[in-house]
Amino acid sequence: MSKKDTISTAIQLKLNIYDYEYETVPGKARKSWYVIALIWLAIGIDISGLFFGVFLSSGLPFPQAVIATLVGSALLGVLAGFCANVGYGCGLSTTLLSIAVFGRWGGGVVGLLTSISLLGWFAFQLDFFSVLLQKSLFTYGFEVGRLPILLFGMALMTSTAIWGFRALAQLSIISVPLMVILIITGVTLAAVDIQSPDPSIITSPISMGTAISYVVSIWIVSTVMSPDIARYAKTRKDAFLGAGLGFFLGNSFTILLSLFLTHMVGSDDLVNTFFIVGLGSSAILVLVFAQWTTNSANLVFASLGLSAITKIITRPTLIIVLSIVGLVLAQNGMINNLTSFLSLLGAFISPIAGVYLVEYYFIRDNRLTERGASQDAINISGAMAWICGSIIGLMTSPDIFNLFTLTSVSALDGIGASMIVYFTLKKCLSVAR
Repeated sequence: MSKKDTISTAIQLKLNIYDYEYETVPGKARKSWYVIALIWLAIGIDISGLFFGVFLSSGLPFPQAVIATLVGSALLGVLAGFCANVGYGCGLSTTLLSIAVFGRWGGGVVGLLTSISLLGWFAFQLDFFSVLLQKSLFTYGFEVGRLPILLFGMALMTSTAIWGFRALAQLSIISVPLMVILIITGVTLAAVDIQSPDPSIITSPISMGTAISYVVSIWIVSTVMSPDIARYAKTRKDAFLGAGLGFFLGNSFTILLSLFLTHMVGSDDLVNTFFIVGLGSSAILVLVFAQWTTNSANLVFASLGLSAITKIITRPTLIIVLSIVGLVLAQNGMINNLTSFLSLLGAFISPIAGVYLVEYYFIRDNRLTERGASQDAINISGAMAWICGSIIGLMTSPDIFNLFTLTSVSALDGIGASMIVYFTLKKCLSVAR
């Protein structure tokens, strides 16, 4: 690091807001698996999962929707475990890993793309937050404008994100038990009060493969970015177990809750459903804590990516800038194109994981562990693999080209394609030498 970077780091360390964005996380800062899992659980319990559960209810019968959720979440958990293991082994953020495996320019492009994607997620989640909180408050007779709610949400999420991993860990310890207690209470009330649920009405039918693809895509960006959290793990088991359990339980829990409540109440209006089952003000608390943790994480991940690309602006400053841009996007409405957004994320982001997974588990030429490729402008093999994986993901996505089907889960198609291409190119180049 330059003298200017060293001074900036020293200031952030003194303020306790340095998140090791430029280097390997030291042993003294590492955490056990349950801390990692709690963070992913807190991130997974969010409003987009509730909205997605309503969407699944309109596309599949209740039993099939549950199966799709469990299968998709299990796939996410396994993938997250392997990605997190890379983060533990290298101790680096996802963008630093990308720079190592894609080169300075290639990694910069990848980091910029993932940061933009996470900014989009931040705007989506903030928009979800404002819509539901406004409806909930209106039920109690409070008419609050949308902009004040957006500003309130942005302030909460930004205040935590500035402190990075440590703040996420502390917030998760408080928010996860509270959210679980309130949610279980709501489900119990629904089960007791509503004895004969109406049969589900399928208004927009989708296939099982498409449903699983959506379940995977809803958290595919976070899965690819799981090294950002796993780099804090004490042991390999802590990294793998924390991410695997956190993704599986966090993702499935929220979607299953939404499926169950929608099935029991027979309403696709989440706020109305919460009040029908008697959650009331408790639902507002769940809403605030769920989005607070999830969107703080989106800002943390996005800022880590950008701070690794450019060191001109400090990470806390980047978080403030990103949150303001996200506020503007949310104010203009972001929740009307969720499935298309998920499909694009799955197509372009998932192949990134395929490249660094092959590099870490099969190639092992010290690109990641020693960041030997960081001096290269671009790693052609990595770039070609990512492009091929993205093309395959676009072609198999039901919301984009839908030209053919491989695994029926387009995000996994992209990962598989990038892995095969990267491994093949590396081996061919090795033989040629």
